[in-house]
Amino acid sequence: MKKKAISALLASAFAASAVMIPTMAAAQSSAELMQQIQALQAQLKAIQAQVDKQAQATQQATQTAQQAQQTAKQASTSVAAVQKEADSTKASVSTIFERIDIPKQANSYKPGTVNMYTGEANPSVAGNTNFMAREKDDSLSFTMPAGGGITLYGNLDVSADYVNNGISSAPGQNGGNGPYGNNGYLAALSTNNTYIGLRGFQPISDWHDTQFLWQLQTNLALTTVSGTSMTNSQQSNSVNGGFTTGTTYIGFGSKDYGAFKVGKTIAPYQSSTAAFNTPFAGTLGSYNVIMGNTGGDNRVEFGTLMEHSVWYESPAWNNISFAALFSPGQNRATDSSGIPQSSSNCNGGNIPGSGNASGNGAGQNTGGVGSNYCDDGGFSNAFSTSLVYDDKKAWYAVAAYELHQNVNRGSDIVGANPAVLPSNYTATQLALADVGNESAFKTGLMYKFASTGTTIGGIYEWMYRNIPSYLQAQNERQRSGFWLTAVQDLPGANQVAVGWARANAAQGDAAGQHNYDPTIATGSSTANMYTITGIHQVDRNLSFYANYAATINNGNAHYDMGAGGHGITTDCHDSGVSGNNSGAPANGGITGGPQCWGGTHIQGISVGMRYRF
Repeated sequence: MKKKAISALLASAFAASAVMIPTMAAAQSSAELMQQIQALQAQLKAIQAQVDKQAQATQQATQTAQQAQQTAKQASTSVAAVQKEADSTKASVSTIFERIDIPKQANSYKPGTVNMYTGEANPSVAGNTNFMAREKDDSLSFTMPAGGGITLYGNLDVSADYVNNGISSAPGQNGGNGPYGNNGYLAALSTNNTYIGLRGFQPISDWHDTQFLWQLQTNLALTTVSGTSMTNSQQSNSVNGGFTTGTTYIGFGSKDYGAFKVGKTIAPYQSSTAAFNTPFAGTLGSYNVIMGNTGGDNRVEFGTLMEHSVWYESPAWNNISFAALFSPGQNRATDSSGIPQSSSNCNGGNIPGSGNASGNGAGQNTGGVGSNYCDDGGFSNAFSTSLVYDDKKAWYAVAAYELHQNVNRGSDIVGANPAVLPSNYTATQLALADVGNESAFKTGLMYKFASTGTTIGGIYEWMYRNIPSYLQAQNERQRSGFWLTAVQDLPGANQVAVGWARANAAQGDAAGQHNYDPTIATGSSTANMYTITGIHQVDRNLSFYANYAATINNGNAHYDMGAGGHGITTDCHDSGVSGNNSGAPANGGITGGPQCWGGTHIQGISVGMRYRF
């Protein structure tokens, strides 16, 4: 366009020159006129050359711009291809990580999902907002076909203990021999609440969001060889380290209707309040020393692993959840004196005859004699339930109930002081009468102050035993008690916690079976357990802790230390071998009945490390 304008200008110049020529010819000579014309033509040629040069440059610039545009288009296409390839690679990598996911543990169990044995109740699968998603708190999870998953989890806990059993000064019967053996302080290494397990889920086709659930958990012994427990304080036919000795089940679950499971587990009565015991779980000063522990010792009647059970866990509705469990007794004996079918222990976790060395008691309808019957707390059917409010922020409230039917306490009628029993009844009659229902109810409230990192909580508990009035004098199973705790988070991933458990006076004493002077039988049967724990969290998995605890038994009381999870328990039976001719452990000269020393003051310190994954 510019070139055409210049050409038009030149044409006008030539036209002007043509008009000027006649005038110039009249004024000047032909020679001068020719020179002027030639000069003008030279100027016009120079202008034409410049115009041509400028037009050529414009054409080259246009071509260069077109080439640049083509190059930019090609570059854009290349970028799109690279982006597409990058997206494809990213998707492939994401798929790989979905197949193999190794996340780090988040604040396990808050401090706890303690798992029943770690102090944190196993979180309700149905109550999880990410129901049956890969468990981000566990160290190793794998996906399975059709969207399922499998997770390896566990808790490894070892401590060094230094404990005084408090038996040295215990009196013998009627001023007789006291306890023998290496009493006082004793050093020991203990494996506490240690287990490893696998849990998984698998979606079920055409069942809405229903999934098949399963878990296999095995309790382990890190400091001893696996085997049965046959010490003075613990007797069990269950092999510690045997496969699936812990919480194990199969079932179905949905985020809409909850979870139904079949197997063995800690019942809702115990698991619903595990959060109140988190810093102390598995230590000397666990709240299990008194809470749920009807007779003292170390068995925690309302906190044991409930075998052959079926249970339901609801989802959370407005922060409220519900759980219920039923366990059939599986016992042909009408007085619960037989071992349940398919079990290795009596219901409640004892071996047959564990509370009755002399062989007296019920069991006539079992076909067995001597120690072949479960007369130290064996029961038939069991029912357990809990109702929980948890806003996941500050408030936690719980109410729980558990019932054991036809609990056989025939062994409670034998011992050092049978004079409290009616003289017109035979031992067999009394033993058959000493079978009744036992139940427990508790309510608890916990609150966390987010601004200070302080958590306070408390539980009040009532336990009952339904037996005839003439046996109430030996009913140590009926009482109330409470647990108070405060936990303070500290800088540097540290935590300190204190706790106080109180057992109020029981209805009676177990027929004076304990090896102390029966003249103190009217003394108080109360007990207090005080404990303090410090925890340092190294990382998400590893922690170190130190725990001090003291159990102060009054009069006839014989509560222990370390019940419900600590590997080594210290109770009224924890003494050496007698030097007299009876051959029974520390029996104070008594040849019949269990060897138990009441009124002891037990205390100890434990330092340990724990690894949860």
